Amino acid sequence: MSEQDIVDKIKNRFGDKIINISIPMKRRIIIETSPENYKEIIKYILNDLNFQFIEAISGTDMKEYFEILTLIGYGISVGIKCRIPKDKAEIDSLYDISPGVDLYEREIHDLLGIVFKGNPNLSKRVILPEDWPDGIHPLKKDYEVKHPEPLR
Repeated sequence: MSEQDIVDKIKNRFGDKIINISIPMKRRIIIETSPENYKEIIKYILNDLNFQFIEAISGTDMKEYFEILTLIGYGISVGIKCRIPKDKAEIDSLYDISPGVDLYEREIHDLLGIVFKGNPNLSKRVILPEDWPDGIHPLKKDYEVKHPEPLR
């Protein structure tokens, strides 16, 4: 199946649930959707399009919102990207359909504070020490950098 075949199937199945879809390079597709449609689209790609595994999940603080990017692979890599509002930093966990995502989701939770609803292990830290203060997430950009004098 070609990149365009995959794009067409996803567009036909999900229509306006897709915010944007592109083929930025050979063997790579990027889909942007809402957090509400994230899990449904991933399940479709894994089950109906017969993709084999989740390659990676990353989280980024984009200042105004968080971005989650989940890569699913099988010869072609499909990325599902969604923006998560900072005031409601949660998204459905993929743990029930692919338990291997546990460490990805826990790492993102530790570092950014995003809650993956349904992940039974989210309370166990994976990156930060157990005595790390709750509510402090080192990769969040919710601080102002202030230097009393120039560094150089």
